[in-house]
Amino acid sequence: MRESLANKCDLFANNYNVISKKFKWNDTINTRLGALLYTMEKREADIEAIERCRKIIKENTGVFSQFKDMTNFMTSVMLSLQPDPEPMFKSVLNVYDAMKKVGFHASPYLVLAAISIALQSDPYNYQGLITSAKNYYDAMKEEHKFITSSDDYGFAALLAMSEKPVYQAVKEMEDCYRLLKGDFFGANAVQALSHVLTFSEEPAYAKCKRVADLDRALKDRKCKIGSGIELSFLGVIALLQEDTQKLADEITEVKEDLRNRKGFGSWSISNTERTMFAVALVCDDYLADRKRSTVEYTLANNITGILIAQQMAVMAAASGAAAAAAASN
Repeated sequence: MRESLANKCDLFANNYNVISKKFKWNDTINTRLGALLYTMEKREADIEAIERCRKIIKENTGVFSQFKDMTNFMTSVMLSLQPDPEPMFKSVLNVYDAMKKVGFHASPYLVLAAISIALQSDPYNYQGLITSAKNYYDAMKEEHKFITSSDDYGFAALLAMSEKPVYQAVKEMEDCYRLLKGDFFGANAVQALSHVLTFSEEPAYAKCKRVADLDRALKDRKCKIGSGIELSFLGVIALLQEDTQKLADEITEVKEDLRNRKGFGSWSISNTERTMFAVALVCDDYLADRKRSTVEYTLANNITGILIAQQMAVMAAASGAAAAAAASN
């Protein structure tokens, strides 16, 4: 295993164990996603900062606020990574309220969408991005009336930041959706995967074929990824490397490394979820290589877009976890 990947595995596992000790009653997938966010930033988990941000949320929201619901922990983690979290959270609240005014409905998904806009753009761009996000969402809804819902708010927000014309992005999504639905099950997951793939300028057939090839290569190695929220991560990494066999080998190697670590063994996490995190770590390593110019990106020249797509994958996972938790209560 490359040293950079081994280091990421070390940091990820350590971050998870630090966070899980403090937040014992937290949903485990969100605990791991929180650890992943810190790992992506090459930082050790800061429990005091997370707690401080939970207090900021409590002091600035009402009793029944969505910010105190299923997304509270992930919101706290994202804020804790910011240099000045309190004014940032007030910006998030402003974006959230503005999104409701244009027709988005209050939900945990809207919380995550508002965070995405506030954290990744300047205040003077907020209103334009919010309007664009609504246009994206309405266009997505027009194409898929029954499967487009509040769980797509985060995608609409992040796609708005891509600055692609709505009609162009939606056409690319639809082309990918039609190609992918023969290889993957679950209309919502396939739709999310098609959203991610819009960050590549490649023809739809080429990028969709590579995703399907990578999925088969992973299955051949008994390293199957789930057919739900995990597919978004598969889409991101397929944009970064043409050699699907090499990717599958690296992902399998990382997955087996995680299996032997505390909190990631067979009794602690499912095989598909472990694969998802292996994909995320390998993906992050490829993105880090871009800074050292050691990887030639012949597939996707929009690195900023790929970074946004990676964030989209994490948000999709967080949204799916929130939905699952809500359904179980």
